[in-house]
Amino acid sequence: MATENLKLGKDCRVYIGKNSTATEDTDFVLVENENELTLSYSVDAQQIDTKSQGKVSLPGTESWEFSFTTNAALTDAAANLLAWARNKSWPYQIREGENKWYAGRFLLTGVEHGAQAVGVRESSFTLSNSGTITEYDPTTGLELADPTEV
Repeated sequence: MATENLKLGKDCRVYIGKNSTATEDTDFVLVENENELTLSYSVDAQQIDTKSQGKVSLPGTESWEFSFTTNAALTDAAANLLAWARNKSWPYQIREGENKWYAGRFLLTGVEHGAQAVGVRESSFTLSNSGTITEYDPTTGLELADPTEV
């Protein structure tokens, strides 16, 4: 029997702000040639040694890293924005269809360009959060509520 809720990632897309102060959804442009994206979350937990409990982990600093690959197959209005946003805190969104999934400010910390033997030029972008990241329910587009505050 086939899995009914299988969902491919083709509707999960990267958007970049048209300028560094973009906040409204209409202030963002689709990265047309984005092929794949990865979003990683980690915490630098702080460990302390206790006599009765051994090592205990305490909440630490959060980090978000966001990477995606593009190609130069199509004309892409976002290409100039990506070049301009290097080493600047810039607004980005990840959307699932019409709904936001993540939104926040990221610092473009790495770019790699490659010229394949066959095909088109590829570029990989790595971004690290430079502010608070807001997470949304991709099926509704509503900001996720903190379950401890409900």
